[in-house]
Amino acid sequence: MDKKMYENLKHKNYNEAVNDFTTILREKLSTEDSMPIVVAASTLALVMKERETESETISYVEKFIDDETTLSFLRKVQKDYGNRIKDYSKKYDSDTLRAAALFSETKRFSEGDISSTPEGISNLAISLLSLTKDDVMLDLGSGVASFSIQAAVKSNCDMLYGVEINTNNVIIANLRRFITGLPIKIIQGNIVSQDYSDLSANKVFSNFPLGMRFSALEKYIVKNSKLKKYFKEAKRTVSGDWVFGMASYLNTKMPGKAVALMSNAGTWNKPDEQFRKNLVEGGFVEGVILLPPRLLSSTGIPLTMIVLSENNKEIKMVDATEIFTAGRRQNSLEPNDVETIINAYHNNTKISKRLKNNEVAQQEFILNPQRYIGTDSGLVDGIPLGDLTKAINRGAMIKSNELDELVSTEETNYHYLMLQNIQDGVVDSNLPSLQTIDKKYEKYCINDKNLIISKISPFKVAMAHVNEEQVILANGNLYFIELDEQKVNPIFVQVFLQSEIGMAQLNRFAKGAAMKNISIQDLKMIEIPNIPREKQDLIAEEYENLEDELLVLQRQTDIIRDRKSKLLEEVI
Repeated sequence: MDKKMYENLKHKNYNEAVNDFTTILREKLSTEDSMPIVVAASTLALVMKERETESETISYVEKFIDDETTLSFLRKVQKDYGNRIKDYSKKYDSDTLRAAALFSETKRFSEGDISSTPEGISNLAISLLSLTKDDVMLDLGSGVASFSIQAAVKSNCDMLYGVEINTNNVIIANLRRFITGLPIKIIQGNIVSQDYSDLSANKVFSNFPLGMRFSALEKYIVKNSKLKKYFKEAKRTVSGDWVFGMASYLNTKMPGKAVALMSNAGTWNKPDEQFRKNLVEGGFVEGVILLPPRLLSSTGIPLTMIVLSENNKEIKMVDATEIFTAGRRQNSLEPNDVETIINAYHNNTKISKRLKNNEVAQQEFILNPQRYIGTDSGLVDGIPLGDLTKAINRGAMIKSNELDELVSTEETNYHYLMLQNIQDGVVDSNLPSLQTIDKKYEKYCINDKNLIISKISPFKVAMAHVNEEQVILANGNLYFIELDEQKVNPIFVQVFLQSEIGMAQLNRFAKGAAMKNISIQDLKMIEIPNIPREKQDLIAEEYENLEDELLVLQRQTDIIRDRKSKLLEEVI
């Protein structure tokens, strides 16, 4: 099947044909289990339509498919639904049946892209791999062969392999390979425990199961001697995504290239720092592309595409989070989006940057492009917050049942500061009281003029005012910062971080999916304006005066509200 025919089939309306057959399966099978039957029925109907007799159908397919699991499945579908398939064959034309076999997907939102790679992501990976006719391509975690087929069609590559563990996916992939007639070999196997380097693939792509725990993969890692070497001293908190990513690299024949799709967390979180260090120092990382959210229907989290090769002295970083075509439920990468990202990958642009490996090393080997791109605050001579602090601490992580035991119904000098106790940049004057504060929590208590910043977005910034009799314990969702008053006015820092520019920096450094948070390391990177101390003091003084005026107005508002509520008391 050539590129033109494949592209034309994408526009063929095959929904009626798919719905026609799924209707008879709906009461018996789940959507996931019915999909291989729909693809098999479409395939058999197509062959039946183009063969002289019905009896030739299976024997003809056997000439082109050597996987016994797939053939056994076809025979069963033929036996169970033979008459339906015959009707199916007569009702629909050949191209409709081809399209139904090639492009039908599960309809449930949670399953949509678990087994297939969206076309835009495939095209981006194919461009990054610079795939040509003479390459040997390996698709690890190939699902239903969506990437492999797209790669074969676009590049005319003569030798492609797909490795997939799920039997239903293997059956669908084999049938789609048969329909297209493309040179793809589907192998059922485990991409972690098994080594496929003997295939001599110089180009590798992997869209593996995202977010798997390292502990769930350990039993497979130990079976793979090459992979085991890289994780023998790894902590159990290492992201499972790196296991799959490293497997992609180890199955690549050098000089070659591997491209893997992974979630963002592994590019910046602390538990993965040592592994990132090994990758960067080993020269394995060629590039990192931070992709936009909602490219997969199975998850809304932003994704990272990492490019691995050998002997890299610098790393190409691209922040492509804003490069996409918006959809109602799912975003996509259209050809112009892919072109923009590829241009940014090969050139320094507003959304891309090349960094020496030692520059990345200075930033805890963080591989998230947003650490390095677009974080320019616009300040001419900004000073990192870390250079102005004596200490940055996080509050105490106290279990709710333990906190319940500490709470006092009577007013005491011991208090507990939580996120909800900060409103409009001000700490509540009436904080919850505690009976006492255990000695083990003393290091989590804030001092006067500590700057308070919430750990999670939306960010809150406030200044602590603690008198000599008070002891205030900070919650684990808060950071408290002791600023060096010889270097900066603490209130000036508060004013700046509460400003639009300050908040923009906090949000830019924040990471995460549903709930963004900022790390201590990233807090230290926030830039504070470097202006003369006299100006800082004037700004701080004016801010405090305005705060006092606001407090007076709030008290007057409370008095007026109280008077309004009592207007009728004397006459009723």
